[in-house]
Amino acid sequence: MARLDIRTFIRARPEQVWAVISDLSGQSRWMVDLRRLEITSAVKSGVGTVISVTSELFGQPLVRDVMEITAWEPNQRIGVVHRGQFSGTAEFRLEPVAGGTAFIWIEEFAPPLGPIGELGFALLVGPHLRRVFGRSMDNVRRLAEAAA
Repeated sequence: MARLDIRTFIRARPEQVWAVISDLSGQSRWMVDLRRLEITSAVKSGVGTVISVTSELFGQPLVRDVMEITAWEPNQRIGVVHRGQFSGTAEFRLEPVAGGTAFIWIEEFAPPLGPIGELGFALLVGPHLRRVFGRSMDNVRRLAEAAA
């Protein structure tokens, strides 16, 4: 199982960060690798929302994912299950801290190709995703702090 746990500090209240990350159709404003996002369920926000996305990997639109929101706790947490090319879970967490919010992005999934996929993740994909997700989190920080 591959795991990413990335954290950043944002000088804004959790409510202000939540306003950015919970705007599902507006994720293209901050996710740098997002090429296409479509909410495919009747539910457009909250638990049960299904989202189909195409994301870049190494600059190419290679990742097609279907995610279902499984947790929706305003100002605290969004959880999803991945049902596309990758199976696993992801979570955005917001924790109030002195002077702002800790924004935490956790991904856990099974890379394709078994042990070869695990090695590829460890050597190439994981470090690349840390950089890309870090840039996306910087965008969340900028948007939330501008609203603060």
